[in-house]
Amino acid sequence: MMDFTNFTSRVDRVVDGDTLRVFLKPDDERSESLRILALDTEEVSPGTKPVTPLGRVASDRAKALFAEGDDVTVTLPGTEPLETALAKYRGNFGRLLTYLNLADGTDFQELMIREGLSPYFVKYGRAQGDDRHARYTEAERQAQAAGLGIWDQIANNGSVLRDYANLSSWWELRGRIIEEYRRLKLAQPDLGLLNTRLDYAALVEIAKAEGTATVFMELRDFRPAGSDHIIFSTGSLSQPYSLFIPGGNTESGADVMRLILTRYRPDGESQPRRSYAYVTGPTKMFPDENGTPEIIVTSPDQITDLPPGAQPLA
Repeated sequence: MMDFTNFTSRVDRVVDGDTLRVFLKPDDERSESLRILALDTEEVSPGTKPVTPLGRVASDRAKALFAEGDDVTVTLPGTEPLETALAKYRGNFGRLLTYLNLADGTDFQELMIREGLSPYFVKYGRAQGDDRHARYTEAERQAQAAGLGIWDQIANNGSVLRDYANLSSWWELRGRIIEEYRRLKLAQPDLGLLNTRLDYAALVEIAKAEGTATVFMELRDFRPAGSDHIIFSTGSLSQPYSLFIPGGNTESGADVMRLILTRYRPDGESQPRRSYAYVTGPTKMFPDENGTPEIIVTSPDQITDLPPGAQPLA
């Protein structure tokens, strides 16, 4: 049984079905936003995903479960001391990434999945600790068998607003790749694998020393750098990391770009691909206002499905 970092917090308010604000400490004047792991409820406000009736249902269900001032148990997905975990486990927008239990011990994630108000969201990895993955998988199967909530889009949203059959397959692929990374890092520590989110401080130090690293990273957003070069951005807003392709916008870097765009980078939700890769190469600090660490790629051989030297896992 993994002894994750747990603490009790007081609810400020529900934002939507998978986001709450809580006061982390009793004397805090400002609340913090929690992004609940394993959930991806539908939307109540405009953004990149459609606003749906089921988004409002999920939000209202969360509001019925969490009243202002309620105590909740917050679980961070690691075993570090609290202050370290509070800094480490944050998403792209700075929100804490957590599991959540109601005051009576009810697993909030399992309840929402079982009621069909969210898929079991494994896009950023399977649920960790104890038997969460098994429980959430079974809760999703039961909701699907009963056609609850998101699993009957016509009845509950009026039309098919999200293609969960396609999305779930993509999320499962990503989840398996992330799970393989977690297992490799534990089983073969000599590989020296680093993650752009969880090992950011170490990556910064390696880049300052202009050392070489093998980095497990998501290949998603890219932009030109000058007329010839390409930069892929990953990590988070507060912990940015870049993959720099010299000549990526010219014939000299075309093979690297073709590999990434064909095998790794998804083209929206309708064109899923692996998303994650192991990138091995020299690193340095890019001299921008943030001092962003970056890894330099000049050959497609530097981008792989498994890290160099890895032994296949059983």
